[in-house]
Amino acid sequence: MQQKESYSIWRERERDANLEMVALPLQQGLCLSAKEHLGTARAFCLQKLPGRVRLASRKPAMNVRCGESSGHRNGIGDSDGIIIVDHGSRSQDSNLMLNSFVAMFKEKTGYAIVEPAHMQELAKPSIEDAFYVCVQQGAKRIIVSPFFLSPGRHWKQDIPNLASEAAKNHPGISFMVTAPLGLHELLVDIMNDRIRYCLSHVAGYADECAYCRGTGKCREISIAS
Repeated sequence: MQQKESYSIWRERERDANLEMVALPLQQGLCLSAKEHLGTARAFCLQKLPGRVRLASRKPAMNVRCGESSGHRNGIGDSDGIIIVDHGSRSQDSNLMLNSFVAMFKEKTGYAIVEPAHMQELAKPSIEDAFYVCVQQGAKRIIVSPFFLSPGRHWKQDIPNLASEAAKNHPGISFMVTAPLGLHELLVDIMNDRIRYCLSHVAGYADECAYCRGTGKCREISIAS
């Protein structure tokens, strides 16, 4: 009986296979950006050495703080607070997922002050709550980053209004709302990753992922004519 793979094992195998395909045509000293890698946002540097190809893992470009070694004049500093805000849900599991993403984001970027927030009042912390926590940690500027795909009404009106109301409680603290996720090449990799893994599960090669587990949704459905 064939043993099914977990998502992490599947993802590692897929990554290694992709790197093998990428390594074949490499020239001396070629460096690939994160968006050029298939199925992963992690950046790698591949260098061709005599007789073999060496893989050297390096931190993603986002770990380089703008204004330090990246060459940009403006960027994230220790006195900046980042609020990652989603819609908010009655489902506690959905709300906790944002906490997990924020922890992942903070670890990978190394930014000092990063807090989660939910736009809707049905979930806590609110933007006002997160604003306060950032200021308490020493933030002098608040950067609100919407965990939304499209630039709809929430991005255009609701989030800026809520951030403005929160800022009234903290005179002298500036804030800005960044663009939503929108169209980004890395989202193609993410969607392709999800599709391929679910197909691997349907084919019997992989376990259900954490999102589908126990729901019965990750299966083919055929409607009789």
